[in-house]
Amino acid sequence: MRRKPVEVKSVLITGTTSGLGRGLLQHYAEQAVKVISVNRGRVAELEAQYPSVRFECVDVRSAEGVESLVRDLAASGDLPDVFILNAGINRLDNDEAFDLPLYREVIETNLYGALNFIAPLTRVPSTGVARHIVAISSMVNYAGNPYGLGYYTSKKALTACFDVWADMYAQTDLVFKQVMLGPVQTAIYTMGDQLPRWMVRIKSLSSASLDGTVRAISRFARTRKRKLIYPLRALPAFGAMWLGRRLIPGFFQGRKTLDGRARRRPSADRDPMR
Repeated sequence: MRRKPVEVKSVLITGTTSGLGRGLLQHYAEQAVKVISVNRGRVAELEAQYPSVRFECVDVRSAEGVESLVRDLAASGDLPDVFILNAGINRLDNDEAFDLPLYREVIETNLYGALNFIAPLTRVPSTGVARHIVAISSMVNYAGNPYGLGYYTSKKALTACFDVWADMYAQTDLVFKQVMLGPVQTAIYTMGDQLPRWMVRIKSLSSASLDGTVRAISRFARTRKRKLIYPLRALPAFGAMWLGRRLIPGFFQGRKTLDGRARRRPSADRDPMR
C-alpha cells in the first residue's frame, strides 16, 4: 500500500549559515513550518532575518553537545518530524601532499556531524510519530575528486551507514533517507576560493539551481522513499567518470597538483625504498 506524504510540522536543519542549508531554512520558514537551526556559531544577521526560527548553537562534531540537544528536545516534546543533516565542508586535503589535519576536519564534520545525531535518536523511546532522518550525501560516491579525499570518503561512509540503517529500521518510527546530490550551485561544490578560476566557471555552468534543489529535497523529505538522486541528469556524467577511471590509464587520477606541477618522483640516483 502506497503511503501518502506526511505533513511536515517541524524540521531541524544543520549547517544553515549559507548554501543549501540556508536555502532550506528560508523555504521552511516561508511555509510556516517550525524550524530548528543548528550551527557551530551565532550569526546575528541570520537570526534577525528569521525571528520565528529557533537557533541552537551546537558544534555537530561534539557527540556530547548533540546528544544533549536531542535529549532536551525529546524531553520538552519538541523533537522534529524531519531532521536534515546538511552540515558539511570540502577541503583540498590531498593535493601536493596528504594533509591529515584537514582530512580529519572534513571527516569529523561531514560524517560524525551526522552520525552524532543517530546515536541519541535510536535511544529516544518511540512516540508513534515517524521521524524522517535525511542525510545530505553526494554523487561523489561514484567518482570522487582525488584532491578532496576527505569529502569523498566521508560521503561514501555516510551512504553506507544510512543504507544499513534504512534496512534495520524499516517500518519503524525512524525513517532513514539520503539525498545524493550532484552539481548544485553552492560554495561547497564550486570551491571558488580554492580551485582555479577556469574550473570554478565550468562547475558553475554545470550546476543545478539552489532553489530547485531545495524544492526537490523538501518534497522528498515528506515521503518514505530512501534515496533522491538530484539532479538526475548528472548521473550519466558521474557514471562516465567512474568508467573512465577504470578503463583509461591515468584518467582523473590526480597525478599532478592543481598548479600543474608534477608530483614527487623518486630520485634516479637513490634507492626509493630507503
